[in-house]
Amino acid sequence: MTDRIALIAKELDKLHRGRGLFAPDLVDRLGPLLSALIFGDNEPDEALGRGLISATLFDAARTLPPDLAKIFLAGLGVGDNSPHLTTRLKNLGLELDRDPRTVHRRLRDANRAVAQDLERKSSIGDDQTQFNRKGWYVDRIESHAVICDRPRFIGIRDIKVTKNGVATLCESFSVPQPPGGPDNPKIEVEPVEGCEDLQIDRHSTSNWLLTMHLPRPLEIGDTHRVGVSVTMPSRDFIRKYNALMPVRRTRSFQASVRFENSAEAVNIWRYDGVPQPVIEDGQPTAHQLTLNDDNTVTADWPNVQQGLAYGIGWSTTGTTP
Repeated sequence: MTDRIALIAKELDKLHRGRGLFAPDLVDRLGPLLSALIFGDNEPDEALGRGLISATLFDAARTLPPDLAKIFLAGLGVGDNSPHLTTRLKNLGLELDRDPRTVHRRLRDANRAVAQDLERKSSIGDDQTQFNRKGWYVDRIESHAVICDRPRFIGIRDIKVTKNGVATLCESFSVPQPPGGPDNPKIEVEPVEGCEDLQIDRHSTSNWLLTMHLPRPLEIGDTHRVGVSVTMPSRDFIRKYNALMPVRRTRSFQASVRFENSAEAVNIWRYDGVPQPVIEDGQPTAHQLTLNDDNTVTADWPNVQQGLAYGIGWSTTGTTP
């Protein structure tokens, strides 16, 4: 049995104690490995967590021989609401005509088998797509834009790790290709904090993949802040918005735009969760924003949804929504 499977089995053993699945603090009692296996790249959810935990463990129990499945479910408190594991195993021992110590040993066997099943499914189901590789999610992302002769965008991410050994982070960004522009625009990408090296790969005319190499491999439960600065060749290489459309789990987002010249933007507005084509259209929304004294505007979104766009747009015309 590998060390990881042994650790998962140990976490299952702890989960059986007390009331098992019926413990009032069930989500909090999950160990880090079980939490990552069950919830993936999402924060454990108290409201939905009990049902998801139960469904996952019931599904794993179906892979066990009938005698082990019965013992495993009794350990979880299924069919016996006794508040203590020792009582449930004693009652099951009487039903099966087995010594409680034998039942307890068989429960450990069941835990090892379930741990193997959960680990196997995790390995098979891991999505290795570069743009959405599992192992981490964004707790908060900040995007700060400076609009000048060579516009600069600084992205700062606070991430949480859900899988051991995360050593790189992959994100994509878009750079529009202006008509008659150079085939290889001089885009400067630099680390701001939290990464040792950057690798940039061009996936299409306007899309780039950025791979951030971290100072060390991160483990489950770690948090890390990483920041990257992208400087464009000229204003021709930007669209008139600073926006995010998350493809991976992202909790919150903040955007800011500072204009070197306040005449750069007559109208400024925010996008509060819209389809991507909406921001490409460049039409003002009803949610208008105003520059502060240093020609900066900032907006926050405490909750964002994958697949929808959030951000700040602007125009140099007097059109109003």
